[in-house]
Amino acid sequence: MDSIVKVALNLPLYTAFDYSIPSTLNNIKPGVRVVVNFGSKTMVGVVIRKNYKNEDTKTAYKIKEIDKVIDEEPIIVKDILKLSYWAAEYYQHPIGQVIFSTIPSALKLGKKLEVIQTAEEKINLLKKVKLNDSQNLIYQSLKKNLNIFSPSLIEGVTGSGKTEIYIKLAQKIINMKGQILIVVPEINLTPQTLQRFKTYLSGEIYEYHSSLSEKIKIDTWQKCKSGEINIIIGTRSSVFLPFQNLRMIIVDEEHDVSLKQSEKFKYHARDLAVLRAKHSNIPIILGSATPSFESLYNCKKNKYKHYILKTRFYNSKLPSVKVVDINTDTTTEGFSYTLIKSIEENLKEKKQVLLFVNRRGFSHTLLCKTCGWMSKCGNCDAYMTFHKFENKLYCHHCGNQKKINPKKICSNDNCEIIALGVGTERIEKQANKLFPNHKIMRIDSDTITTPKKLKKFLDKAHSGEIDILIGTQMLVKGHDFPNLNLVGIIDIDAGLHSVDFRGIEKISQMIIQVAGRSGRHTNQGQVVIQTRKPNHPLMTKLLNNGYNSFSNDALDERYNSSLPPYSYLTLFRASSMNKLDGLSFLARIKREFDGNNFRILGPAAAPILKKNNRFIYQLLINTNNRKLLLQKTSEIREYITKQKKSSIRWSIDVDPIDLY
Repeated sequence: MDSIVKVALNLPLYTAFDYSIPSTLNNIKPGVRVVVNFGSKTMVGVVIRKNYKNEDTKTAYKIKEIDKVIDEEPIIVKDILKLSYWAAEYYQHPIGQVIFSTIPSALKLGKKLEVIQTAEEKINLLKKVKLNDSQNLIYQSLKKNLNIFSPSLIEGVTGSGKTEIYIKLAQKIINMKGQILIVVPEINLTPQTLQRFKTYLSGEIYEYHSSLSEKIKIDTWQKCKSGEINIIIGTRSSVFLPFQNLRMIIVDEEHDVSLKQSEKFKYHARDLAVLRAKHSNIPIILGSATPSFESLYNCKKNKYKHYILKTRFYNSKLPSVKVVDINTDTTTEGFSYTLIKSIEENLKEKKQVLLFVNRRGFSHTLLCKTCGWMSKCGNCDAYMTFHKFENKLYCHHCGNQKKINPKKICSNDNCEIIALGVGTERIEKQANKLFPNHKIMRIDSDTITTPKKLKKFLDKAHSGEIDILIGTQMLVKGHDFPNLNLVGIIDIDAGLHSVDFRGIEKISQMIIQVAGRSGRHTNQGQVVIQTRKPNHPLMTKLLNNGYNSFSNDALDERYNSSLPPYSYLTLFRASSMNKLDGLSFLARIKREFDGNNFRILGPAAAPILKKNNRFIYQLLINTNNRKLLLQKTSEIREYITKQKKSSIRWSIDVDPIDLY
């Protein structure tokens, strides 16, 4: 008999390929890398299965031999192979691309691994973790289930001390000679979380994310596999790290949409983390002040244990909230009279101020009052954002940019250009004008280009060198500023009218998270929210009753509408240069697969129809049966792959987070 193996290649193909093992190569195991010929190319592949084929079996093609085996022992360990199989099937993504996404880039190219000797356990307790009564009750309960799969959600108000519970559990796991994975949604949260853990623990605590060099990533990956590392704090991709003795997973800010990969392999790191914990029979803890509706639903179904922290760790009161109606309150360059007075009062008391604007640039569009010209992108159905410092228009969807003369843009000789809307740049300019004697710092993707630069800026903010912080979500996610007492939310209205059914969930989470930055340590903080819709039902319900009550009501609405988490969705997107090609493509799919036991919604134009000169349409499959959803998704995917429509670009998103 010839020994045959299945080899996964890093290609957009939904299958693995048969290769025979030459007699000179012995003991090839699943998970090792090999060099093979594929067509006219030589490629690195991963053996995913080994089987046998009789010599006399007739084949329509000649099976090629493996050229070379790179690894003596598997680099893709069993639990990662199992996780990859599941993810490829569930998210309808090519198995080879899934497997190769789990390893650093250099390993994809065939770089050999060095042997690492496991070091002696050297982690020590540096500082004792002090828990209050509420925290200790949760810790004692969680401690009882450290040897079994036990999913738990800790819902704690901002500043309630969830991290202290994580650290206490980490100490316990490490004493058991185990490893811990802590997943965070953003790169900028990694250094802060890392520092918190290093304050209490001495040992091998590493970070893992895309901004690290390839050398550091490979080193971390190897040390994790050999058991050298005690704790990994990482972003999405860290869920695929090859731990030797993983004993606990923690997903912090589990509600954050950044945990869902938006391109190519569209997996959700939180959901894969839960699955990995289940496969490994270990506990997983999800933490958030504003839990996702999916996690709250799982608590209601008793799939997760639900723990609630209602008070802040430092016994400080939750911030007072003032809603400012900017229809009646005089507003100048984004600042209402009420907000200006509140800022002045806090600066007088040497307190720090944070101004939140979820839009970078100076203004979201320009308008000529004379002729009606607007700064619309030529490639997209969207307006170009004005960046005044550079005198440029940028499309934040396709990257299109245009240098302009703001005094003469349109063809009209008497053009009168006005800037509509406010961004971080405009707020910074006005803040410098209003408060010239105070130190002001803007943090957004225009001012922050590297994690090192972000850390430098945040260190200044934490030390109290900065009086007024201005920023987007980059600034507010999970950060703790000891002297911050006032948060001003400049423009909240855009999020109140989203066409995405998740819009109400996202905007409520953002409001609570931003507001939660104020008054975390001493005085009761203040929050000023500027809006043209002060009586909007969302605002009223959220601010009067809190997130828990609000989310319960919103979940009832989801149930009545048969929307996730009470049902399941797959989103199909199709784009083309010709305006109607994508629409007709999806319409054929609907005609072919429409059934009685599930709903096909659409096809319809995407919320932004045209992006980068391509017209985008969407089709949704909706059913309350997850197994049926995956079956139909798989059938449609196979149907699409047979169409061979080169003019159509298509994608599949199972459990979509964003309908844009």
